[in-house]
Amino acid sequence: MPLNMKLMIFSVFMLTAVSKIKADETPNAPLQCWHCSSDTAGAENFCGEEFSEDSIPWDLMKERNLSAMRSCSSTIKSEHERPVCRKTIEEINGKTVVKRFCYYTNKSDTLNHCMDDPTEKNVRRVFCEDCLTEKCNGATMMGGNVLTSLFAAMTAVIAVFIVQKI
Repeated sequence: MPLNMKLMIFSVFMLTAVSKIKADETPNAPLQCWHCSSDTAGAENFCGEEFSEDSIPWDLMKERNLSAMRSCSSTIKSEHERPVCRKTIEEINGKTVVKRFCYYTNKSDTLNHCMDDPTEKNVRRVFCEDCLTEKCNGATMMGGNVLTSLFAAMTAVIAVFIVQKI
């Protein structure tokens, strides 16, 4: 097997190992997710399609005993289920509503599987994605898997380039 092929395989292996270690760093700590809905009075300024942590009225939230952050901690211990942070954009009776919350899904489901989930009759789902890292559902476009894949591809290309120069 050529050296550049070995290096490429090694790079992908290392990236996979690092990703696995990162995912397992805090196995007992609950996942922290943003929890808000753009149709809630006061949340429309920070919980729209663009999430703005700087616009959260922390004083008002504290005064009303509300939180824009939730811990996804389940009392159900299932080997088939995992907590995820979810972001949805739905049209409900013609009004666009953005929601961010904790959700529990099957470990075998892809992170955009929720687009296939049924909705109520008066709801049209425009966007739905799950993610697995802290506060990840605040991002405009979450796509953590896309970034990981892109990083893996870039690492492999760089490794091949270096080997060819040697």
